Amino acid sequence: MVLPLSSWKSSEMTMSQCLINWNSRADPNCVGLFEADEYRLVNDFFCSQSDSDPDPTPLLHLRVLASELGIGDILLKDESARLGLNSFKILGVSYAVGRLLGEGRLAKDSVLVCASEGNHGRALASVAVRNKLQARIYVAADTSPARSKAIEREGAQIIVVDGNYDDAVKQAARDAELYGWQIISDTSWAGYEEIPRWIMSGYTKLMTEAEMQWSPDPPPDVVFVQAGVGGLACAVVSWLCQRYGTKRPFVIVCEPVSAACLLESSRAGKPVTLNGPFNTIMAGLRCGEVSPIAWPVISESADAFVSIDDEQCGSAMRILAHPSGGDPVVTAGAAGACGLSGLLAILQDVRLRSVRGASGLNTQSRVLAINTEGVTDPEGYARITGREIETVIAAS
Repeated sequence: MVLPLSSWKSSEMTMSQCLINWNSRADPNCVGLFEADEYRLVNDFFCSQSDSDPDPTPLLHLRVLASELGIGDILLKDESARLGLNSFKILGVSYAVGRLLGEGRLAKDSVLVCASEGNHGRALASVAVRNKLQARIYVAADTSPARSKAIEREGAQIIVVDGNYDDAVKQAARDAELYGWQIISDTSWAGYEEIPRWIMSGYTKLMTEAEMQWSPDPPPDVVFVQAGVGGLACAVVSWLCQRYGTKRPFVIVCEPVSAACLLESSRAGKPVTLNGPFNTIMAGLRCGEVSPIAWPVISESADAFVSIDDEQCGSAMRILAHPSGGDPVVTAGAAGACGLSGLLAILQDVRLRSVRGASGLNTQSRVLAINTEGVTDPEGYARITGREIETVIAAS
């Protein structure tokens, strides 16, 4: 039996909200955060890596679901098995560490550190081991034991911080400065912008792949992208701006209702800090502060923001685990399903109807969403979807 979310996990009760950026196409010359040469450097790096996957992660078509929802097609970029891990995060981490190694800025005994809710830390641990470096990962006290153990299995040391993710970020930065360690963070702050920029540029590889996969068809009409501190959202918006300019798809940024720091910052017209509590099953998105380097691009060029509640997210996870007709089975953690849940929400939630209208969604629309993670908490996943992780993988 599939249990309702309220019976087991989250106390999140805040209602979904939305915000439309009517000025997102005001700058006809917007190209996002990166120059053309930066995309070339990213492509060259991954082409040069002997341990890179020979094939891109799949771009799946959920045509049966699209028909049921009354739209043309759903394209799902599935990052649940990227480079032997279960998240897109390895793209940014491997590129940033590769840049540091290439510039001779890491010694053989270097210690790499970061704060993480799970996926970024696991990626850093994996990259550190591959390059014979050490990794120390700072996690919030309420981080899932399954996620912490997954990081430890990659060879990293876990440091538990008494506080939330944002507190872990601050503690990791303090310790890195004190002990001379190299911090590899996907969020930025004053004086620390170069590496987060590299990480975000590494993320754009998934969009370059996706374009190759959807071609020769035109780009999707609407793109849903989830956000924590905003790194992936900035990368996706930047890539679309650089590639398609003002003719780019309509971009909707999706966040948990209890951690919608981008939506609330956009509402305020400036970055704001949310203090929590961040009670949501979307653990990888439990962030109360937007990354300063990501904020200008997102605030100027994202078209809309929606906040998603746990029931909506759980519904998307179950749909992916139990697809209709010939749609493929997809293993998606809660953060991974956030983008698809944004689509479901604007089609079904009357509070978000204005975003549906602004996006122009209709029976011919093609939509892109990104499954940013596979299963990171097997017990929680089984409770939400009613399926054991082994069964889902076997059916994929």
